[in-house]
Amino acid sequence: MTDKNKKLSIAFFIGCLLILCIAGGVVIGTRGGFGNGKKMADGISISGLDVSGMTKADAQKELDGYMQYLMNRTVKIAVDDQTVTAQASDLGYRCEDKNVIEKAFEVGKKGNVFQRMKEIQNIGKDKKDFALTLKVDEKVLRKYLEENCIKYDINKKDAKLKLVNGKFKATNSRNGRKLQIEDTIAVIKHALLKDTKKQELQVTAVVKITKAKYTKKQVEKCKDLLGSFSTDYSTSTAARANNVRTAANYINGTVLYPGETFSVVKVIKDRTVANGYQAAAEYSSGNVVEGIGGGVCQVSTTLYNAVLKAELEIVERSPHSMVVSYVPVSRDAAIAGDYKDMKFKNNMKVPVYIAASAQGGILSFRIYGEETRANNRKIEYKSQIIETIQPGAAVETVDKTKAASYRMVTQSAHVGYKAKLWKIVTVDGKRTDKILINSSSYAAEPEHITVGSSTSSSPAPSAAAKASTSPSASAKTKAKATAKPKAAATKRPVVTKKPTATKKPAATKSATTAKNTQ
Repeated sequence: MTDKNKKLSIAFFIGCLLILCIAGGVVIGTRGGFGNGKKMADGISISGLDVSGMTKADAQKELDGYMQYLMNRTVKIAVDDQTVTAQASDLGYRCEDKNVIEKAFEVGKKGNVFQRMKEIQNIGKDKKDFALTLKVDEKVLRKYLEENCIKYDINKKDAKLKLVNGKFKATNSRNGRKLQIEDTIAVIKHALLKDTKKQELQVTAVVKITKAKYTKKQVEKCKDLLGSFSTDYSTSTAARANNVRTAANYINGTVLYPGETFSVVKVIKDRTVANGYQAAAEYSSGNVVEGIGGGVCQVSTTLYNAVLKAELEIVERSPHSMVVSYVPVSRDAAIAGDYKDMKFKNNMKVPVYIAASAQGGILSFRIYGEETRANNRKIEYKSQIIETIQPGAAVETVDKTKAASYRMVTQSAHVGYKAKLWKIVTVDGKRTDKILINSSSYAAEPEHITVGSSTSSSPAPSAAAKASTSPSASAKTKAKATAKPKAAATKRPVVTKKPTATKKPAATKSATTAKNTQ
């Protein structure tokens, strides 16, 4: 190639290069490149906000407004049938640009001409978006939910049963509702971060629904009298009668749901003066003593017999240390401290209702539920005396402060027994089953007498004084208890046939003191 041709080739190359640079400059200039270095390139956006051709100042102003809009969006949180309205910022929603304006502005403004032109040409094909840093402060969101949404939690409520003027009334049941905070945080957080276009967001809080165990329809099935029993406390002292009424009132109106266990000791509360109880005679280690709450065992015993007739499941029952007068042997149920209790379980499919009354010296319990037993099926409970234990000779205690003529019966004699209680089942009058309910032992206790030994000239106690410490009933009982124990024990086990028969065995005749105990 000649020198002339070489010069022409070089000139042509330079000319083409100049044309290319001019064309590129025009392109870059029109797209905000080095042709206009103070503005954003075309096709630039920040989290969806178009900032093409804007100066940095204008873009920052637009971005600040956009971030404020995002944080001020309305969020409606549905908590089951309730709605809580908040702003996104109340829920811990935050926007951070972190120099995003600078990053967007640099597009098309770095590198050589060809690099800039290529970068700007790429924007034309696929717009470039710079993301804001969006986040949710979970501590703020959790606090908001705790302060504004938890209040809509609802405790479940089973239907209740009341006996009003002899008629049962059932209340409505209610399902429980509890906000699941951690799950709800995740739902709200996802909605806030995912959708930046909607001005109003609607989210549903995660709640746990707990259905009521017993509905009004189920509870209304409790309407039939399953079993009842009454005992007489008319000979009780005023304090003992008060204790019987107090314990009965604590039990009255109890609803026992299927599978639940009833405890007399728990329901009648601690036997204290604060709970309404008074000091009265009660059994303690084979002796009759004064104790707060004396007489409440008659309440547990009467309820025990009503439960037997209702055929609910007996969980725990203990006999007294000595026989009582108000029921036959083996049909009593003692309670003492927290180590002797009368418990039974509702083994039916519907609730049972316990009604109690203590008026006019008569204590009664009635147990209601759903009657499922056949009409031709009958039950009867019979006591069987297995062994009779005589009380033995009287025990005398000398009181040197009393005159030699002084003689006072402080505790009457008690005949001891070993006995069993049977349930007899008949269908159409024919016995089909005989079931052992319990075996009981009652200690024999001799008569206790206090005698004087003083030889001073002090006068003997008057008749009135004797009456105040030794009721005439006790004196009569003493003679009968010691004179005829065998005849009563061997000839008259018929005490088991009905509650009033307790006067027939020597044990109950000799123990008038027992009428005012337990």
